[in-house]
Amino acid sequence: MTKDPKNQQRSIMLAANVGSYSKSAVGLAVQMAASMNAELRGLFIEDEDLLQVTDLPITREISLTTARERPTSVAQMQRSMRAVARRFEAALKREARAFQISWRFDYVRGRARDLVLQQGSDETYVILGQPVSHRLRSRRERVSRRILLIANRSRFQKRALEVVLECFSHEKVAVTLVDKKPGGKLAIEIAQLGLNTHCELSLDELNRDRMFKQLVRLGSGFDCAIISRHEDPRVLAQILKTLICPVILVA
Repeated sequence: MTKDPKNQQRSIMLAANVGSYSKSAVGLAVQMAASMNAELRGLFIEDEDLLQVTDLPITREISLTTARERPTSVAQMQRSMRAVARRFEAALKREARAFQISWRFDYVRGRARDLVLQQGSDETYVILGQPVSHRLRSRRERVSRRILLIANRSRFQKRALEVVLECFSHEKVAVTLVDKKPGGKLAIEIAQLGLNTHCELSLDELNRDRMFKQLVRLGSGFDCAIISRHEDPRVLAQILKTLICPVILVA
C-alpha cells in the first residue's frame, strides 16, 4: 500500500471487548495504519456492565457444545476477558510487525461505548469491533463486499473510504451512502473513486430521513461502516446498536 506522508500525525485506535474482538477488525486497523503511516493503538475494554451481570445470582453460562448450564463468577469472567485480551494483543503485535508500523496496547475497565468515545477523543480514526452475528453469510457466499458510509461534517471520511477500498482491492464492492439528498458532492467523489481503484464499485444512495428503517433491514449485511463522530450522540448510539460489522468513527 502507498504511504501518505501528509498523514504522519494521524492516529488510529482499534477498540474491542470480549464479545467484539475479531481478526478481521485487527486486519482492517493494521492496513489503515500502514496506508496512512499512522500509529496504531489497540484498546481492550474489560466491560463493567458484563461483569455486573455476571455477578447476579440468577446468571448462568450455557455451553455452546453441551447446552448445559453452569454458574458464573466475576473472577472466572475476568480470566476469560484477559485470555481474549492476550490473543488481541498477540494478533496486533504480529500484524503490526508484518506491516512495519508502530503500535501500542492498553487494557482498561469501564463501559465499552462511553469509554471508547472518551479514550478516542484525540484519535483521527477509531475502529470499533462489533458483536459478530453467527447468522452472517460466509464471505464465499456473498456477491460483493458492502460498505456503509453515513455522510456528515468530516474531511476524513473520503480518505477512510479510499483505504477500505484498498483493503478490498480487486473485489466487487457495493457502497451504501446515506446523505441529506442524492447526487451530492460526496456521491460524485465516490463514483470517481470507483474509476481510480482496482475495485468493481457500485453506489446506492439513501436519504437520511429513511436511514433507520433501511439499516434495520441491511444492518447485518455490511462488512464495514464509516461514520462521522459529528453525529448526534443519541443518533450514533442507535446506529451502533443496529450494526454488527467493524465501524470506523472518523474525526
